[in-house]
Amino acid sequence: MTQQNIWYRFLQRAKLPLELAGLSIAAILLLKDVDQLIKTIIPEIPKINSSIGEKTMFPSGKISSEKKLGMEDFNNKRFSSAIYQFRKSLNSYKNDPETVIFLNNAIAKQTKILNQTGKILQIAVSIPAAGEPNIAQEILRGVAQFQSEFNCGLSEISLAVEDTQSKLNCQGSLNNKFLQVTITDDKYQPETAKQIAEYLVKKREILAVIGHYSSEMTLQAGQVYNKNKLVVISPTSTSTRLSNFGKFVFKIPPSDRIAAETLFNYLNQEIFLEKSVAVAYVPNNEYSESLTREFEMLLKMKKFVHKCYLDAGNFSAQDCVEQAKNQGAELMLLVPATDITLTKAIGVIDNAKGLELLGGDSIYNYRVVNDAGEEAAQNNLTVAIPWHRHPNSEFNQTAQKFWNAEINWRTATSYDATQTIMKAVDEMAGNYSRQKLQRILSSPDFLVEGVTGKIRFSELGDRQFLDIDKSVLVQVKPNAKSGKYEFIILEEGSSTINN
Repeated sequence: MTQQNIWYRFLQRAKLPLELAGLSIAAILLLKDVDQLIKTIIPEIPKINSSIGEKTMFPSGKISSEKKLGMEDFNNKRFSSAIYQFRKSLNSYKNDPETVIFLNNAIAKQTKILNQTGKILQIAVSIPAAGEPNIAQEILRGVAQFQSEFNCGLSEISLAVEDTQSKLNCQGSLNNKFLQVTITDDKYQPETAKQIAEYLVKKREILAVIGHYSSEMTLQAGQVYNKNKLVVISPTSTSTRLSNFGKFVFKIPPSDRIAAETLFNYLNQEIFLEKSVAVAYVPNNEYSESLTREFEMLLKMKKFVHKCYLDAGNFSAQDCVEQAKNQGAELMLLVPATDITLTKAIGVIDNAKGLELLGGDSIYNYRVVNDAGEEAAQNNLTVAIPWHRHPNSEFNQTAQKFWNAEINWRTATSYDATQTIMKAVDEMAGNYSRQKLQRILSSPDFLVEGVTGKIRFSELGDRQFLDIDKSVLVQVKPNAKSGKYEFIILEEGSSTINN
């Protein structure tokens, strides 16, 4: 065989594999182009972290084996078994609001199966579980407490938890209707909050939303709720930019303008007006800037003599205090916004010897009294918040017994947000719609006797406050019995607690 024939046969044999390889490469390139085209035309749907009982929003926390079994049963629609497991879990961990909500949801589902005439009313709550887990739990307690009252009554739920063999007797409210709560985690991220809003507006069974935690998240998500006509009531957002923001965005707490006025009036009473004021805050954060701006406006011509940026990479608490003092400051306003900036604000408290301290509601945190209680008391730390527990408060006594723990303002305002929605739902008289809910809430005739005072709204969602229902002042003091530091209401503000 000639050399020419040998090469010819070799090339013929190699031709098919080469063609196949070429086709494979072309197919891969084509598939990549198609995949890219699909992604361009149909954007990836963000994964929303939500649950009604099938999974926890707090996977890094302590989860009992009973709760795990309960979530598995719930996911497989074994609601009777899920109820039993959730009761057992709460018997050991009574202060777990997520499990209380899961229990109530399972009761609603099981009742629906056993009694086909029953109706489930659905709302959602958005919490910063991944970003601020402790605050998320505080918000959930308010929602869970009202849901328990609505579905079964607190005494019935308490008995079911204490005696897991007792028979549950839950009748619901509003003619045997039950409340189901969907929990979502916005991770304390504005963009995620917006994605959750886009997800919830499409779930037509959801009548209203409780959320979001921060003003920045509520502003981002609020645009979606307004556009799609779904009511959202924030229990914790206070930025003045939310004032008259839209017909479907409602707020329970007083705005930063009211909080600033409350702190300023306190200074006036204490004859501190002649003293120079500094501030430690977070620029470009909606809440932090809002309160800072409102307070500085009240100072008029004086302004802040020094500003410390709590989010600065080279932030030094000691330098912040020293520089403020060098500029003549005798007072400092603390307005952290996140867990990280709260840590830096606590550093300021630790170093603030000789400075009087004021704070916005973000300073009301167990970490302040745990990590810097003595220094906060020495520097007379005074904080404006929407509500504070009081020994004579019926709600405080009931909540403390139910949770076997102290509750705070975020639990009270979340409870008020939930009961406000359900009061409006009651007034629908069975004809449920999102737009009708908004009209009832913004009606001048609508009124709720809330834990935080009388609740009524303007046409654009702003809460209409009476003087008695405005911000409350608390200070860090040692407990007379235990000696532990805690936030204690100022005497002159005690008359504002009437619930």
